Amino acid sequence: MMQRLPKLPILAALGTIVGLAAFTSQKPSGYEQKIAGIDVVAGNTGVAEVLCSAGKKALGGGYKIGGGILITGDDVAVYESSPRVTSGTDGWRIEAANRGTTARHFDVYVLCANM
Repeated sequence: MMQRLPKLPILAALGTIVGLAAFTSQKPSGYEQKIAGIDVVAGNTGVAEVLCSAGKKALGGGYKIGGGILITGDDVAVYESSPRVTSGTDGWRIEAANRGTTARHFDVYVLCANM
C-alpha cells in the first residue's frame, strides 16, 4: 500500500535568493543582484552588509560560507541573515561566528529592484 506524503509548506530558506528569479519569467524593473564578502579569522565574529543601489529595495538575500566542508561540524554559527542594515537604507546583512581554527570567508547576497 502506498502512503501519501503530507503537503509541506515551502521553506522560506529555499526561496530566499532563488525565489524571485526562478519562479518568474520576467525580472522586475531595475533588478540587480549584489554581493559582498568578509574574511573572519578563527575565533572571531564578523558582520557583512551589501546595499542596494540608490532608490532600489531589497527583495531577498542570503549568504554563502566559503572554505569547503565544515572542519568540526560546529565551526560556523550564523546569528543573523536579514534585511536589517545599519550602513544604508536597503540591503542584506549577515552576522556569523567562526568557531574553527582557520579563517573562513562569508559572502552576503541581496536581490534588489525598483519598487
